[in-house]
Amino acid sequence: MAGKLRLRVDAGNHGRSHCPVSVLLPGAYRGCKAAVLRNAADGARIPCQMSWTPRGMMAVWLVDGLRAGETREMTLEPASEVEDPPVVEVDNHTGEHRADISIRGAAFTSYHYGKNWVRPFLHPLVGPHGGHMTRDWPIVAGSEGAEGDHPHHKSLWVAHGACNKVNHWNEKPNHGWQRHRSFTRVFSGAVFGHLAAKNDWCAPSGRKQFEEIREMCFYAFPGGERLFDIAITFRMTEGRVVFHDTKEAGLIALRAAPSMEARAGGRIENSYGGVDEAETWGKAAHWCDYSGPVNGKTVGAAIFDHEENPRYPTTWHVREYGLMAANCFGVKSFNPQAKQRGDMTFEKGSKTTWRYRVFIHKGDASKGKVKARFLDFAAPPQVTLE
Repeated sequence: MAGKLRLRVDAGNHGRSHCPVSVLLPGAYRGCKAAVLRNAADGARIPCQMSWTPRGMMAVWLVDGLRAGETREMTLEPASEVEDPPVVEVDNHTGEHRADISIRGAAFTSYHYGKNWVRPFLHPLVGPHGGHMTRDWPIVAGSEGAEGDHPHHKSLWVAHGACNKVNHWNEKPNHGWQRHRSFTRVFSGAVFGHLAAKNDWCAPSGRKQFEEIREMCFYAFPGGERLFDIAITFRMTEGRVVFHDTKEAGLIALRAAPSMEARAGGRIENSYGGVDEAETWGKAAHWCDYSGPVNGKTVGAAIFDHEENPRYPTTWHVREYGLMAANCFGVKSFNPQAKQRGDMTFEKGSKTTWRYRVFIHKGDASKGKVKARFLDFAAPPQVTLE
C-alpha cells in the first residue's frame, strides 16, 4: 500500500515562479489516482495531479516563490479521491470537430481537427490581455490579413514541406493531408489539462505515409500568461520516410497577429540576442520569441526547443511578416554554402519524438522573462524522494 512520502525540491541557481515540476513515484503508487501535497513547514496544501506515464506514476505540480539556492521540504500522501477542482478544462465538441481549452474559466485556445481543414491546428492563442495573438485569417472569414498572404499559416500548427517529396506545408495542388483519427487521452485537471491526438499524414491520394501522436499539456498558470508543452511523435508504420531539406517546415509553427509582425513594429529575438529577421532567420537558437502590440499592449510568444530533440538547438524559419517555425531540417536551405543537406531518414518501424514548450507572456522577451522560463524547461528544479 502506498504511504506518505517526504520530498525535497531544490531550486538550483535560479528562482522559480509557477514552474512545472514532476517526480516519479514508487511502484506502490501505480494505481493511485489522487494525492495530497503539503509544505512540510506550515502544512499548506498545494494542488497536485497524478499522471500515468510509461515510466510509472508521476506527481505533477507548480512550484512557486522558490528563491535561487533555496530548498523546500514537502509531504505527499495518497488520497481516496481528487479534491482539487479542475483549473484547466479540456472540452471536446465531437460534432464540431473542435476541442476547447480554458484556464481558470477563461477561454485560451481550441484544437481544430475537422476534415474541412488540410491539417489540425490550435486557434486562437488568447493573450494576457484578452486579444488574439495569432492571425485569425483564413480561419475567420473577413478577418484582418485577408489579403491572401500564406493561407496555410493557420495560427499554430505542425508541418513539413517534403516527406518523401509530399508537400505537407502549403495547400497548393497535390499537397499532403493530416487526417485526425482519434484522441488517445483527453482530461482536465487542477495542475494541467491534456489532449493527445492520433493523426495520419497522407499523400494527395489519401494513402497513409506515417502516423503522428500529438500530445498537448496546458498548465494552470495564474493571471493572463500561459504555458503549454507539445510533444510530436512520428511512427513510421508504412515504410521508410525521408524528411527532405527545405526551409518550408516547422514541427511547431506559429503565425503572429498582424499587429505583432516585425514589419509593423513588432520584434523577433532569439536566445543568442539576435534581433529581427536578419539576425534570426536560419540561425540555430535554443528559443525564439515574437512580440508586438495586440489591442495596444505588447505581448509575446516564445517557443523553446528541447535538448533531446534531433539537431538541438534547432534552426528557425522566422519572418518579419509574422511566421515563427522551428525547423531543424533546412541545413542547406538556410545556408547554401553548407557541405551537406539536412535530410533526415526514418526507417519503417522507427519512432521519433520532438518536444517543445510555448510561453505566452506580457511585454517583449526581456520584460516577459523568457530566459528564466526557458531555464525552467531546460534546467528545472530537482525533486528527490527522501
